[in-house]
Amino acid sequence: MSFRKSVSLCAALAVMSLLAVDAQAGRIFTYDPGGADAELRESTPTTARGTGTEIASRIAPGTNGRNSVIYLKFGVGNITPAELAGNIKVRTTIRNTNITAGRIEIPNVQNGANAGFDYFVLDPTLAGADWDETTIAPLTNAMAGTVAAPGYAFDGNFSTKPTGTPGTPTAGLTYLGSNSFDSAGLQPSGHLLVGSPFDLVSLPPNSALHQAIAIAQGTAHQTVTVVMGVSHPADSPNGNWINFNYLFNPKEQTMLNNDPASPYSGSKANAFAPALITIPEPASFALLGIASLALVGFRKRS
Repeated sequence: MSFRKSVSLCAALAVMSLLAVDAQAGRIFTYDPGGADAELRESTPTTARGTGTEIASRIAPGTNGRNSVIYLKFGVGNITPAELAGNIKVRTTIRNTNITAGRIEIPNVQNGANAGFDYFVLDPTLAGADWDETTIAPLTNAMAGTVAAPGYAFDGNFSTKPTGTPGTPTAGLTYLGSNSFDSAGLQPSGHLLVGSPFDLVSLPPNSALHQAIAIAQGTAHQTVTVVMGVSHPADSPNGNWINFNYLFNPKEQTMLNNDPASPYSGSKANAFAPALITIPEPASFALLGIASLALVGFRKRS
């Protein structure tokens, strides 16, 4: 068998292995019972954006700003005490090929902080914590059929974040942590690969997320909401970060976008929906990583 065919087969088998685990216990997706995902955009405060094929966050000052954040809701009623005694991570996956060096790095700054996301967890006892993605929006509007998102502070100012800051989050939200985009993922393609994971670092037992899950299990709805938004401010020193839409795959994305550099390209997207991961990565994810490296190595040599 040729090297090209071997690599292609390896990548295909790895993707198949990845898809096979999406129903596995310990992986809770936004398409599972109780789940939902939505983008909330301040510039269109009475528009529900929970059923589109993208979820995104950005920030920009002025009247042309499109300040937006992402709400992810997970049904957590079946999470076991054993799972709560372990680490939990929040996963989203890259949707488009346009997250390039300029979108995550500050030019000419060595060891500068990359662009990334802040994460918060919503108090599951708040009114509206079991929100509906077909109606959730920044503002309630009876004529438009929208209901204001819990934990969201609408002020119409695109320079301020509706989630607040890590130090002073909006009432109802608790800061979980942050994650920055990894420049290593840019090589050799020049962009972050479609389908590649973007994870909040595993949170240890008794974190605010673990506590929220335990509390949620005592509610009628048994759901937990994680809110995520870009961490850079509206006056970032990198103009490429301003008003740029950092896009992830929602549960409505049925097929991943084409990306010749990515072994995930063109896969059915169920396994790439936002997820809570309460168990260590299975061997299939390691296999997928090996396949990705092999594919990259082949392209370097070709």
